[in-house]
Amino acid sequence: MSRSDCAGGGTDAPLVSVIIPAYNAEAYVLDAIRSVQAQDYAPVEIVLVDDGSRDRTVERVRAAAPEVRIVSQPNAGVAAARNTGLRAARGDYICFLDADDGWFAGKLTAQVDYLARHPDTGLVYHHWLVWEADADGVFRLPAQPAPVTPGEIVPALSGWIYTKLLFDCVVHTSTVMIRREIAAAVGFFDTTLVAGEDYDYWLRTSRLCRIDKLAATYSYYRAVPGSLTRQPKAVDYEYRVICAAFERWGATAPDGSSVPPEWVQARLAKLAMDFGYGHYHRGCPDLAWRAYLTALRHDPLRWRAWVYLLAARLKALLAA
Repeated sequence: MSRSDCAGGGTDAPLVSVIIPAYNAEAYVLDAIRSVQAQDYAPVEIVLVDDGSRDRTVERVRAAAPEVRIVSQPNAGVAAARNTGLRAARGDYICFLDADDGWFAGKLTAQVDYLARHPDTGLVYHHWLVWEADADGVFRLPAQPAPVTPGEIVPALSGWIYTKLLFDCVVHTSTVMIRREIAAAVGFFDTTLVAGEDYDYWLRTSRLCRIDKLAATYSYYRAVPGSLTRQPKAVDYEYRVICAAFERWGATAPDGSSVPPEWVQARLAKLAMDFGYGHYHRGCPDLAWRAYLTALRHDPLRWRAWVYLLAARLKALLAA
């Protein structure tokens, strides 16, 4: 695509950088790239960060999409790959797209237009749908949901949304468009987080600017069995992210809106409980009883935590 292809016919449209981290993604990465190439906006640069793939990810992209800029690095995880992409990106606006996700038509035009009309907004995102395989295991491209009024937002999930993020990661990575200067101010993704690195990034962003959600659906998340987000973990990363944010910034957003601190304490207790349940029933009682103890630090009156703490501790002792 050339600049003259840009919506509105102008030649001074802002450059959009699309960062795609990829690790052993040969099965899906071209689908993701094609969904970018099918957008009606230009100029766009696609930066594929190959995170030490051992399959034919790079070869397939070079052969089928030679215009894509490929940056390779030793395998270091998705946070490090996105950071490499941020260093390489040249755009005024930056988008992220996971290698197994995709975009519907109109995404880039809608988001660029929104940011142009709303200079106080630093990041804009949108609805997404979960893309499940059909009964035969094949992922067939989903139909784009019906359009809504251009520029329409979801007020409840827009603005200074720090306090909303304390209770749910309402921003999905493949939906984001962020101004370059905001990304520079936020910094890089935390490479110590195996999961939740995106959640942490949006929380940090929410301390610096408005974040608005478009009401339209412009992306789809491929629900791949065994993907990273579905793997059981030895660390409760979501708890770690929320706990760090609460300890650093409390329960008040930069615009002065706030929630009762005890609500956040209850949220942390529930995260610890859920983590404990998973490990208790999967046969990891040592992690389980430690999680229940953590829950009780936030909510000493949670009786189920006391019951499961004792049961998990006994289970751990018997397994020793």
